[in-house]
Amino acid sequence: MTAPIKILFVDDEQLILSALRRSLRREGFELYFTADPSAAARLVGEHQIDIVVSDYMMPEQSGVEVLALIGRLHQHTVRIMMTGQADREATIRAINEGNIHRFIEKPWDDAELKRILHEVARSIQVRRQSEPRSADQRPHRTLVRDGTGAIVIKTAALDRA
Repeated sequence: MTAPIKILFVDDEQLILSALRRSLRREGFELYFTADPSAAARLVGEHQIDIVVSDYMMPEQSGVEVLALIGRLHQHTVRIMMTGQADREATIRAINEGNIHRFIEKPWDDAELKRILHEVARSIQVRRQSEPRSADQRPHRTLVRDGTGAIVIKTAALDRA
């Protein structure tokens, strides 16, 4: 049996996160949600997230910054930008800095969102089957603060028996 695809949604608007939760609850994915963009990379490491869907415009960090950090820490995590402010400059920046796999415009079409997520999930499942190591054995990275308040990247192999 293959592990379910884990998807993290990052958006500063709780109403958006609630709508996504309602729309996707029966799709067979393991879903995670956060309104805190600074928590996204930590959650990806802790839960071995396969796909991150991030809003573009957020008060603390842009979605490009969030997805770029996740790309550096977790290169196998597929990154998707969801935005209502799609302009050419933002698109180019997201592609170049965040290595974005797809763009989804707000307001999104539920059927199209589900189709995109299932398509990406299928490609992840194929990749998992062709990798010499299972997905559960890939390096586990997480961000933590040490005693001085500095951010530290911790890396460890997960052993799930």
